[in-house]
Amino acid sequence: MALMELQWQYRASRVLMTAHQLGFFAALREPKTSIEVAAQCGTHADMTEKLLIACCAMGVVRREGDCFTLTPLARDMLLPESPRYIGGVLDHGENLWWTWTGLTEWVRTGQRESTPKAPEPYASHWHENWIWAMHGIGANGVAQWLARQLDLSDRRNLLDVAGGPGTYSIALCQRFPQLRATVWDLPPTIAIATQVIRRFGMEDRITLQVGDWNKDEFGADYDCLLMGNILHGAGSQADMKLAKAFRALLPGGLLIVHDFLLNNDKSGPLPAALFNINVGAYTIGELLAVVRAAGFKEASLVAYNAQRGSGLVTAVR
Repeated sequence: MALMELQWQYRASRVLMTAHQLGFFAALREPKTSIEVAAQCGTHADMTEKLLIACCAMGVVRREGDCFTLTPLARDMLLPESPRYIGGVLDHGENLWWTWTGLTEWVRTGQRESTPKAPEPYASHWHENWIWAMHGIGANGVAQWLARQLDLSDRRNLLDVAGGPGTYSIALCQRFPQLRATVWDLPPTIAIATQVIRRFGMEDRITLQVGDWNKDEFGADYDCLLMGNILHGAGSQADMKLAKAFRALLPGGLLIVHDFLLNNDKSGPLPAALFNINVGAYTIGELLAVVRAAGFKEASLVAYNAQRGSGLVTAVR
């Protein structure tokens, strides 16, 4: 039964993505009938009701007589005014949907280019949707989990390399009041990080730095450095990135690596195994070996989130 349900899960994903794309959740800020939702969103009345019934079964919509309304969960995660909004996750999911749809041909040929492209406007907003997705994922537990695993109470100056929307830096600065952070990333990403950091009122604690790891150094004199989800297996240029991280840290500086990690016998867990197909992933042992080879000491796995398939490795410069 578990395997049967696993192979059907795409149906629920598609329902959630479709309701988001058609504006159903925004329409239900106030209770409405399915006919009213259909009129506001320009959708077919009967199919609208069927989709709303499925949303009820998923726990994001509640039915009250003939009216539908959002549950607290949906208000917390599916409305753009919420700091935990996952609209970016759902939009990025549309891009990934088409990559995974073409998986059979990709595996047959070894050519990722054989996978179909997402329709517009998703394809042309791939980067923006991806960065907002990273915020949605981080703000709904991952960043908080990471911050709880670390003791940075004696650290003052964090560099968040390719820090994306800055969500990890926000969580770490929230937990450690003496800490200041610099989010280092490409210009289009920094533009989004600016919005996120302002929304959380962290402008006085978190600065932004434009950089490109293919040509720029990371800077110098940091006492801790975070590499969150940028060491994705053998094709991730890990040696180059870690060498620049080594140069950016003060002696005794703390390296923090957070990433999807396979177990050492490469049999799972499932989230890391799926990520390995689409992007790539080290095993725990492989990542530790790469970090040590870059000159870092005391490299160890300090926490592992099996539900997410991700691990947290620290080491000392």
